Amino acid sequence: MSRIADTREIIVTSDSNNEHWNAAVWDHRTGSILLTYKNAGTLGHRTLQLLNDSYIVGADLTKPRIYVWPLNDHSPVSNLRLTTPGKVTALKFTPNSAYIVAAISEKLFIWQSCNGRLLKNLSQHYQTVSCLSFTKDGSIFASGAEDGLIFVWSLYRVLNDEQPTPLHAFSHHSLPIKDLQFGHAGSRGRLCSVSLDRTCNIYDPSSGSLLLTFVFDVPLTSISMNIRESDLFVGCTDGDIYRFNLHEPPRGIEHHVQIRKDGNSEGVIVFQGHKSTVVSLSISIDCRYLLSGSISGEVHVWDIASHQILRTINHKGPITAAFFAKYYENFRVTNLKPSLQLCNLQKMSDDNGKESSIDIISNNQNLTDILNFELYTEKNVDLTRLEDSNSQKLVEMKEEIDRLKKINTAIYQYSVKHILNKSNENIPSI
Repeated sequence: MSRIADTREIIVTSDSNNEHWNAAVWDHRTGSILLTYKNAGTLGHRTLQLLNDSYIVGADLTKPRIYVWPLNDHSPVSNLRLTTPGKVTALKFTPNSAYIVAAISEKLFIWQSCNGRLLKNLSQHYQTVSCLSFTKDGSIFASGAEDGLIFVWSLYRVLNDEQPTPLHAFSHHSLPIKDLQFGHAGSRGRLCSVSLDRTCNIYDPSSGSLLLTFVFDVPLTSISMNIRESDLFVGCTDGDIYRFNLHEPPRGIEHHVQIRKDGNSEGVIVFQGHKSTVVSLSISIDCRYLLSGSISGEVHVWDIASHQILRTINHKGPITAAFFAKYYENFRVTNLKPSLQLCNLQKMSDDNGKESSIDIISNNQNLTDILNFELYTEKNVDLTRLEDSNSQKLVEMKEEIDRLKKINTAIYQYSVKHILNKSNENIPSI
C-alpha cells in the first residue's frame, strides 16, 4: 500500500534546459521548489512520471536510455541502466508499474518491470509514435502517432496472443496526434485525443465509436480531463486553453468552436495567459486547479472557478512535462525502501518457444496465497448451475410477461364492453 504523508499534492516538472536540474518537485500552493533530480540528460517530451511511492523516471531525449531516480535522491540509481533498443519517443508505465510500454520510432516495446524481460514489440503505426495513455485500471492503453492514427490495445491480448491486434483503430485525424488521455472510469472511461489538424475527438473505447468532434481554428497540442469526466481542457498553439462542459455536450457529433470577441463562446470558457504553445495540462484531484506548461518555459497554476492565474513557475527552457502528483512520504525520508523492483531491460526477447519463468514480487504476502488459484476465483460457483439458473429466470420472465398481457387484454375488453353498454342505455329513443 502506498504511504502518503497527507492529502497534499505537488507539482512535478521538467524542461529542455539542464543547467541546474533535469526534473523538479514544487509546492503548488507557494511555488517553492522542494526537490530536484540531476545528473542525467535532457528528458523527452512527456516521458517524466512517478512509479508509485518509489521512483521517478524519464527517458533521454537523444539517447536510448531511461533514467530512474529514488524519490528522495538527487542522483539516478547507480546500478540500474534501463537501456532501450533506440531513442524513446513516448513512455508509459502501467498504473501499478508492473509493465513498461515505450515507443521507439513507430514501434511499441513492452517489458515486465520486475525482471526486465522484453515481452512483446508491436508494429502497427507507419510513423513515429508521439503519445501513449493507459486506463486507470491498466487493462487498456492507446497509442497515437504522427501518421494521425490511434490504436487501442488490450494489455492482456498483447501479452498473451501470438500476434496481437488492436481492439480499435481510429483514423479520424488527418495530421499528427499530439496528446491522448483516458478518462478515470477504467475501461469504461472516454478516450480523448487532439491533433494538429485542429480537431479534438472523444471516443468510447468499449464500442470503438466516435462520440464527439470539436473543430477549432488553431492546431491543438495538449488535453486533460478532470476526475469526474465533466470538464475537458484543450491547449492550443496560440497559448489559449479551452474548457468544455462534457455534461452538456453539443447535440451533433461535430461541433465547430466559434470564439467571440470577449474571448468566450457558448458552452466554452477560454483561459488566456500563455503566449506560446501549451504542451502540458494537468488537473488536481479535487478539480480546483489547472496546471499548464508552454514551450516558452512558464508553468501556470490556475484557479478553475475564476479562470485566474494563481502563480507562475518559470523555467529556463521549453516545458517537457508538468503534472500534479501525490505528495508521498518517501519524498522526504532518509532511507527509502522501494515497494517495487526494477531490473535492466532486455534489448531482445528471449522467448524461443520454451517455458519461461516469471518473477513474482510480493509485498509481505505469503507465497502460498499467491499460488493458490482458488483465492482469485469466486467460491462455490457452479457455472453449469449458474447458466441453468439464468435460463430458468428467462423462462419465468417470459411467462410473467404473457400473463400480464392476458390480464391487460381482459381489462381492455371488460372496459370497452361496459362503457359501450352504458353509452347505449343513455341514448334517448326517437
